[in-house]
Amino acid sequence: MKEPIVAVATPLGESAIGMIRLSGSGVLEIATRFFKTKGKVKPRRAYYGTLIDEKGEPVDEGILVYYRSPLSYTGEDVVEISLHGNPLVLKKAIEIFISGGCRLAEPGEFTKRAFLNGKMDLTQAEAVADIISAKTDLARRVAVRQLRGELSRYIKPLRESLIELSAYLEADIEFSEEDIPTLTKEQVLDLSRRVFEGINRLLERAKVGKAIREGIKLAIVGKPNVGKSSLFNALLKEDRAIVTDIEGTTRDYIEEQINLRGIPVNLIDTAGIRRTADKVEKIGVERSLEKIRSSDVVVFVLDGSKPLTGEDTEIYNLVKDRDLIIAVNKIDLGLNIPLEFGGEHSIIKVSALKGHGIRDLEEEILKKAGALVDEGLNIYVSVRHEELLKKAKAVLEKFIEMYAREDISPEIAMLDVREAADYLGEIVGEITTEEILGNIFSRFCIGK
Repeated sequence: MKEPIVAVATPLGESAIGMIRLSGSGVLEIATRFFKTKGKVKPRRAYYGTLIDEKGEPVDEGILVYYRSPLSYTGEDVVEISLHGNPLVLKKAIEIFISGGCRLAEPGEFTKRAFLNGKMDLTQAEAVADIISAKTDLARRVAVRQLRGELSRYIKPLRESLIELSAYLEADIEFSEEDIPTLTKEQVLDLSRRVFEGINRLLERAKVGKAIREGIKLAIVGKPNVGKSSLFNALLKEDRAIVTDIEGTTRDYIEEQINLRGIPVNLIDTAGIRRTADKVEKIGVERSLEKIRSSDVVVFVLDGSKPLTGEDTEIYNLVKDRDLIIAVNKIDLGLNIPLEFGGEHSIIKVSALKGHGIRDLEEEILKKAGALVDEGLNIYVSVRHEELLKKAKAVLEKFIEMYAREDISPEIAMLDVREAADYLGEIVGEITTEEILGNIFSRFCIGK
C-alpha cells in the first residue's frame, strides 16, 4: 500500500456536489477521524455524516463511501466523500485531510496507481484521459472501446507471437545439437510477416486516431468576394461570418469549432488574400497566411461563375503544395472555370448559397485529412502508440529482409525480435519507465 493521497475529483467551481477522493494506506482511519457517521463503516455502502475540522467544528454534511483493496479503482483502499460543491468547502476538506496525514495527489496519480496495481494496462489508463477530454461522441466511443481493452487485445497477441518466436530462436541457439522442436525458416518468416501485417494495419489507424482525438485545422482561402464566408457559414450551418458583396468584408480570420461526422474541425474563415494599401486589411491578410501554413487541410475557393484571374492563380501558387481541395463556388450562376485548372487536386463544385455540394465537400475534407472513419476495425492509435509501432515495424522489417537472405546470425535475429516485442510491450505498459509514466500521466487532471 502506498502513502495516502487526496484530491478533489470534480471540476472547480460552484456545483450541487463536489467529491473528495482519498487512496492509499490508512485512508479509512484518516477519513473517519474527520467525517463522523453512525456505526462502523463497511465497504461499498453509503454513509451520511458530518465533516468536522481539527477543532471539532462542523464544516459540511455529506455522504461517504469506502472501497476496500483490491476492489477499488486504484486497487488500494479508497474513500470518496461527496459534499456540497462550494469551492471553499472542498478546499477546507483537502486541508483537513492533509493535516490528517494525506498528501495532495499529483495529476493522474489515482489512475497511475490503478495501472501500477494491475487494475488496467497503459492503453486503458490513457483512455481515461481521452474520455475526459473527448470533444465529440465518436471520440468518446473510441476512448470507451480502448478503456475496455480493445487495443490491448489487438496488441498483446502480436507481442506474444514475437516472444514465442524469440523463444524458438533462442532454443535453436542453445540446443542446436539436440533433438528439440523448432521452427523452419518458412515458419519463422510466416509468423514474422503476420505480425508485421498486424502492425501495419494498426498504423493505418494512426491518422484517423489523431483526427478523432485532436481534430483537424481547416483554412478556407481565396480572393475577396468568391464566397468564402458563405461557405464557412454553410459548413458551420449557421450565419457566423458576415456576408456582403463588398470586397474585404472579412478583414481578419474567424475561427469556429464544428463536428464533422464525429471529427472535431477547427474551421477558419480567412480574410480575402490580395494586395492592399489598407493597413488593417493588410494585417488580416498576413494573419490569414499564418493560418494557412498551420492548417491540416486548405479549401481554396473560386468563383465558378467568372473566369479565372491573376489573383486566383497567385493564391493557388501559395497553397498548391498543401493538402488542398478546390471548391468551385456559385455553380448556381453557371460555370466559367475550366475544371482542369487544379491539375491533380480535388475539385468540388458547390453553391454555398443554395447548399449544393456541401456534403461532397465534407466527404473530401475528411478524406484529405485521413479522417474517414472505418467502423470495420474500431481501434485508433495515439501519437505515442504510432511512434512505438513504427519502431517495431522498422526492426521487424529489417529482420525479415535479412533472415530471408540468411544474412543474419541467430543471436542478432533473436535480439531483433525481442526489440520489436519490447516496443509493443511499451504500448500496453508491460515494459515501462518512470519517465514514460510521468509523461503520460502529466496530462491528466488532478483527482483522476
